[in-house]
Amino acid sequence: MTQAPVLSQALRISPAALAQKVAQQLDRHRNGDPYPVMVVAAAPDWPHDEVLLLPGGRQARVVPCVSPLAVWEHLVAERDNEVLVLLTDIPESALGHGVRSRIFRQQVIGLEPWGLVVDAFGAQVPDTALESERWAGPALLDAMLPGGWPKLATKVLTRDIALRHLAAVRLGLDRRGIGADDLDVTTLLRWSVESGTVEAFDLLRKEERDGLVRWLIEQFGRPARALFALVDAGRGADALPLGLVCDALWTSDTPDAARAQGRIDQYFGKLDDDAAVRALADVAVQVVGAMLADRDGPVRRQGHAVLDRAEQLLILFNAAGSAGHSRILRTGFTQRLSDAAAALLAGLTDPADPRLYTAVESLAGHRLKEAEAERVQRVVMAQRLVRWLGAAVEPPISVADGIQRQIAEWGWVDMALSHVWTGEDIHPELQRAFREVHHRAQQRRRDLDAAFADRLAAWATAGPGNDGDLLTVENLLPKVIDPLVRAARPVLLVVLDGMSTAVAVELADELSQHWVEYDPLAVAGIGRRRGVAAALPTLTAVSRTSLFAGALRAGTQATEQQVFKQGRWGDDARIFHKGPARGGAGEVLSGDLTEALAGPARLVAVVINTVDDSLAHGREGDEAGWQLDGVGVLRSLLNHARNAGRAVIITSDHGHVLERGGEHVKATDAASARHRTGPGPAGPGEIELSGPRVVAEENRIIALWDPLRRYRPTRAGYHGGASLAEVTIPLLAFLPPYVDEVPQDWAPVESRPPEWWAATVPAVKVVPAPVAPSKPRRKPPVVAGEALFDVPEMPPPPAATPAAGGGDLVNALLDTELFKAQHGLTPRKVDLRKIEAALRALVEAKGVLSAAVLAQRAGELPVRATGFVSTLQRIFNVDNYPVLSLIDDGRTVRLDVALLRTQFGLPEGTA
Repeated sequence: MTQAPVLSQALRISPAALAQKVAQQLDRHRNGDPYPVMVVAAAPDWPHDEVLLLPGGRQARVVPCVSPLAVWEHLVAERDNEVLVLLTDIPESALGHGVRSRIFRQQVIGLEPWGLVVDAFGAQVPDTALESERWAGPALLDAMLPGGWPKLATKVLTRDIALRHLAAVRLGLDRRGIGADDLDVTTLLRWSVESGTVEAFDLLRKEERDGLVRWLIEQFGRPARALFALVDAGRGADALPLGLVCDALWTSDTPDAARAQGRIDQYFGKLDDDAAVRALADVAVQVVGAMLADRDGPVRRQGHAVLDRAEQLLILFNAAGSAGHSRILRTGFTQRLSDAAAALLAGLTDPADPRLYTAVESLAGHRLKEAEAERVQRVVMAQRLVRWLGAAVEPPISVADGIQRQIAEWGWVDMALSHVWTGEDIHPELQRAFREVHHRAQQRRRDLDAAFADRLAAWATAGPGNDGDLLTVENLLPKVIDPLVRAARPVLLVVLDGMSTAVAVELADELSQHWVEYDPLAVAGIGRRRGVAAALPTLTAVSRTSLFAGALRAGTQATEQQVFKQGRWGDDARIFHKGPARGGAGEVLSGDLTEALAGPARLVAVVINTVDDSLAHGREGDEAGWQLDGVGVLRSLLNHARNAGRAVIITSDHGHVLERGGEHVKATDAASARHRTGPGPAGPGEIELSGPRVVAEENRIIALWDPLRRYRPTRAGYHGGASLAEVTIPLLAFLPPYVDEVPQDWAPVESRPPEWWAATVPAVKVVPAPVAPSKPRRKPPVVAGEALFDVPEMPPPPAATPAAGGGDLVNALLDTELFKAQHGLTPRKVDLRKIEAALRALVEAKGVLSAAVLAQRAGELPVRATGFVSTLQRIFNVDNYPVLSLIDDGRTVRLDVALLRTQFGLPEGTA
């Protein structure tokens, strides 16, 4: 190793380095005095603790001495049993023989940085590149952490390793929990916005600061060059926001943008590198985008602070008008809101206008989409309503038809209307668009309610027995719960009082992430979400009592308790209402309820009033929609049900309509907010209902079908009327995904959003993301031998006849050499009839189907749905092309028919 000359006596040293040096000297030169006075040639500046802990438990006291007299005073002064270390920059010759005779080794201990640094890293020598950085040795000595530098496994300390660790310390990354290995250009830009970091960096000695900057630019290229040009110009803290501004202006060709670019160039001082500015802009967008999406609240807030500063800089440079296309600035987001508003209004005239899709896709692609998720969602909801308005809609031909279409389509309309009604608080153009879209969609819904009311009047008159395949509230338990109880399947029945179809749509979507939804009354193995007709009037006292009693009648909570005590579902069946279900301090559920859920009771029923209560008292916050955590104790109930292996049925007693600026109709005979009992004829927005299905005096009421009318004072929502949203009760049935024994007649729900809804979502999340090669491979691979072990399977489904729209394609596919070869490569051989059934189901469903439904159609157990789909992917995803994908967080399977044709060489004529 080339010996570097001894550096200036003004060398600064850290506590860790000094402890290392003192311990080395004491161990190597034992002179009989366990507590000597050691004079070390270093800067007489010690801003650290006076007591220095040495290896082995010894202590030293460190004192800076600026003069020979100070050294002498400490030599002759009385002291405890301790090693005394005096730091001084006085030349040894100036101390005199009297002083030198009293100090350790009779000499001043010099500091040779590289020896200490190399030893601290556990190496033996520095490489020549590191030694050539003469500033680095003293810097590494001064910056050494209390625990020393990390020990290396190599003998040579390289330049890049040493400077990376030095940079991490000098940038303060350790205080943010970031290690030297994490140092990259992203970390550098994040560092620039941390309070006080740039200022602290400026306080370093010039030679060290310049050396670190050279190395960082060498490592991270043009973005680092631009960053440190700003640091050198005194504007380092603006690097991130300025990068966002540059991203907008350097991609704009307006005269204002060109003028602003000239002003910004002055910000960079001596930097004359347009490519460096562009590189900084690209990285800044990535960094701030990640900050805005971070789950850590302080990081997100810091990201928004960067956006605020960027907007200030835009104004400073008089460039706000040139940043409307920005993919991350608020100016760009606002412009995309304006574009979306114009597209929504244009779409009302021409639903096929391509701007409707383009504008919303652009808005959803902005980096603020997560921070402004509610606003983006409302625009998407409005877009869906515009598409619905452009589709042909026929009025219901019967009560059963109306309820099923409310479940399958119009409940989705109601949910979108609720979101759009919430509105926009800032953007006037978007406010206007929301108003117009909501008005037109609401009017169409009212027309459908009017048509349904006529069908309801005729149906109520006909009475029970004229229901066809329609499930009514009094028949729900006999037809759905009783078969489960008879089959000894434990059940949790949750009655979510007042839950409408719109609420059920959102809850079911969230629940499907951890549960599989079933149709408990499936026909021919095909499941669909079902609706139930409420009793009339649509009140809790009538419809909920009829639900539990199994017959049309009115009653109270006491009536419901009495029904359960009759032993119809076993002596241990339990029902819990609002009070008894809630636990005390520190509990979500009462002890009685948790015991019942875990116990042998075949039926445990729980009534949750969260939705119904919100109609009377409103809800905190202005956001539309319902999530699982907002529905009382439902999440906790489901967790207990899962642990106990219970089937879960979630239903209601009636739906509701929401207050949307409706009219207060005065009626002296009003029995609720939405029905009256007087003899007068039905007026505007009303329908007369009479017959056996009406549980009222003389079996007659007059009910409001118009959701914009009410008899009582304003509340958040109402029920008791004859609208589709009030009469339709959603029925949701769930099993955990691991259940391998499905109740008889149950089938997974093939529930998909309406076409006008799903078509508006521009992107799907593929799990996992495939890695595509340069071109499709069509040559069959070599077929491997049989797998060592085959997992027993369920009996395959019967051979299916070619279905319309899918037969020729499936037959042609199964006959290709490539398919046969891919099928032969799978370790677990899947019966060809199962593959054929799965393909036909996907083709018939237009390429998108629930994984559980796909498995059921193929004859696989639901518990094996994910494994079955994975096996199909191994067969069809040749060269990792996503012919078959899992989307929607793995809950749904998507078949890309066009890519299937390409990969397997199928002719276009097959369908």
